[in-house]
Amino acid sequence: MKYNPFNPNSIVATNLFAGRTEYVLKIIKKFEQVKKGMPSSFFLFGEMGIGKTALAKLIKYIAENNDTELGELDFLVSYYSVDKGQSIASVLQASLNELTDKVSTSILEMLGERLGSLLKNGKFAIGAFSAEFKNDEEKTLIIRDQLISILSNIITAIKKDESEKKKDGVIMVIDEMQNIGDMEICASLIRGIITTLDVKNLGHISFLLIGYKNTVNDFFEGDQSARRQFDPISLGVMPVEDAKEVLRKGFKEAEVGWDEKSLDENIIVTGGFPHLIQRLGHNLIEKDKENFINNSDWLKAVVQTASELQDKDFAERYNFHGKAGRKEKILDVVAVTWQPLSKQEIAKYSGIKNIYQYLPDLEKRGSIKIDPETGKVLLYSRLFNIAIFNKIYPKLKNEKYLSELIKDKVQNGGI
Repeated sequence: MKYNPFNPNSIVATNLFAGRTEYVLKIIKKFEQVKKGMPSSFFLFGEMGIGKTALAKLIKYIAENNDTELGELDFLVSYYSVDKGQSIASVLQASLNELTDKVSTSILEMLGERLGSLLKNGKFAIGAFSAEFKNDEEKTLIIRDQLISILSNIITAIKKDESEKKKDGVIMVIDEMQNIGDMEICASLIRGIITTLDVKNLGHISFLLIGYKNTVNDFFEGDQSARRQFDPISLGVMPVEDAKEVLRKGFKEAEVGWDEKSLDENIIVTGGFPHLIQRLGHNLIEKDKENFINNSDWLKAVVQTASELQDKDFAERYNFHGKAGRKEKILDVVAVTWQPLSKQEIAKYSGIKNIYQYLPDLEKRGSIKIDPETGKVLLYSRLFNIAIFNKIYPKLKNEKYLSELIKDKVQNGGI
């Protein structure tokens, strides 16, 4: 059986990672400062499927593998993905406990002696849960002080480790920040930790937070002062050449050839979204029967991918299995034309006069994009367009608003 390096159900493998050089170099440069005791943290944000976690995985790999060509970074790194409604205290506790699996027994013993009840059986326990607090603010302050105490001792220990396994500092990667249940205290809590460690000359600390764009706003609303300690990084879609390079790497690893012209013509269907690139790459390898990816393989793989995504990535962007509502009608109109439309055109062909009340939600859930220069509406990606078109194709002649749209556009050379 042919080896398929593309895994759409997992994070992009480091060996298939391409592009994102600007982001990687920016973060590495700051980590080099953290290595010298100057704290620097980041909030990486972008829409679903844009490759945030894949980039974080690459950054984590670089930060802990002492690569001589990439800053010689050798940090103690934890990665944690937040569950829905989880408190920031429990998230930080879990992140710290991941670090305990990466330090020597002698360091753990030393930490146990210094931290007392905060470290039991090699694991941290944050929060004096048996105590009575006057208010939530008092509880937050106690938790903050405990976290500062723990991190102070960890950083001191790993910087002075006598076993020649000294580390540059601590990096805590926290993914899915939008799931935090007490977001209002996050910025203040983390800012307090960073500032105090810095004042104590223990600024070898970095937080890499990951979430959606609106999560960034929610985070800083809790403490605007935290903006001074975080660099926000907006992750966009991959440029065409980077997207093609991901597929080329996968084809080489699978030991199959490919038609470069077909790659040039078809890569646009992914819209530059890394997850869509992975899924399409997987199906291209599966559809190929001659160890050479040609245009026929592309056609089959695109159709297959669009069909699969109806129940996966696209399920939250369009109701593929229920009764079509007004939002679906708007998306149908754009899908049939295969081109961006003005809001006036969408209102005309869909018969929905008040489309303006639906567009913000469609944009928020990632179904559409609105060109900032022209104001025209386009769909999330060509694959999304194909998925919708395949869904509505059987009713094109029967639905009056769709048949009139097609007739009008054909007569005017729009399709």
